[in-house]
Amino acid sequence: MTDPADGPHRHDPTEGAILVGIADFAVTDETVSLKTSGLGSCIGVAIHDEFAGVSGLLHFMLPSATAANSRHHPMAKFADSGLSSMLSAFRNLGGEPSRAWAKSAGAATMVDFDGGDRTIGERNVDALCRELEDNGVTLAATDFGGQYGRSIEFDPETASLIVKRADGVERVL
Repeated sequence: MTDPADGPHRHDPTEGAILVGIADFAVTDETVSLKTSGLGSCIGVAIHDEFAGVSGLLHFMLPSATAANSRHHPMAKFADSGLSSMLSAFRNLGGEPSRAWAKSAGAATMVDFDGGDRTIGERNVDALCRELEDNGVTLAATDFGGQYGRSIEFDPETASLIVKRADGVERVL
């Protein structure tokens, strides 16, 4: 059974994967893969509870909902509200954050601005780490930074996060 975030998720008929859009998440207690693409400064984070067989994937864009100019954004657009929403759905399927771990990728520097401020990608990493720690989830593996966009696929059966970068490099976390 899958639990969509803000509506039905598209299933890739050729691979049977659940496709997660930008500012979106999905959780499942099935062995179907979870996929997202378009990760620039955004972050994709897969969470998995091996004991319960529950997995989730969040694709968030920005660190904090409280810093948003408007209240008309999807919860999954932000690290704080997105992770909170996904973990609520994760718990509803029997997952327990305190025994789960996460694997994550993204946070690229897509545009180099002059100035001393941290990039959006760096602030996203900080926000993710803070939210995971606050929820007792261990961050087991990452592929952050650089200047290339990424696509990721989490396979609950093998607990592997496949990271494909726009420059052709592929890693398995």
